[in-house]
Amino acid sequence: MSYAIDLYHNTSDPNHFNKSITLVSSTSCDIKSPVDVENPELYITATDSFDGVNYVYIPEFHRYYFAKAVVKHGYLITYECVSDPLMSFKSSILACKAVISRNPWHFDLYLPDAKMPIETRNATCVFKFPNASLFDGNNNCYILTTLGPGTPPEE
Repeated sequence: MSYAIDLYHNTSDPNHFNKSITLVSSTSCDIKSPVDVENPELYITATDSFDGVNYVYIPEFHRYYFAKAVVKHGYLITYECVSDPLMSFKSSILACKAVISRNPWHFDLYLPDAKMPIETRNATCVFKFPNASLFDGNNNCYILTTLGPGTPPEE
């Protein structure tokens, strides 16, 4: 069975989400049976104009692939392909809602992150209460709460 494919030249790093690809040609090919959707092997009758091809899109599978030409006999080129999930499922990935636990640019200090450097300091100050009669033993329940950086006491 013959499959329609688009052949591209990719200049992007494999880990980039948006690839910089240039269409070289749209053609048809045969795929080695049994068909492996994630790692297909393509057989294309081609010319030397296909020498820069390193990326493929197969519309029937709705997937992009990194392609490596491994055998060339006259006008027959064999490409071993590996699925590129970032480009193949880009719209689905972008539609996902997620809580990102690590991001070097935008982060939430309320989420624990073991790799984020944190500095802790204890600052202790003693303040004399202006009305010492509150602490004469008759009133035995006190709750003291402090927040913020505070200011050092004046001497």
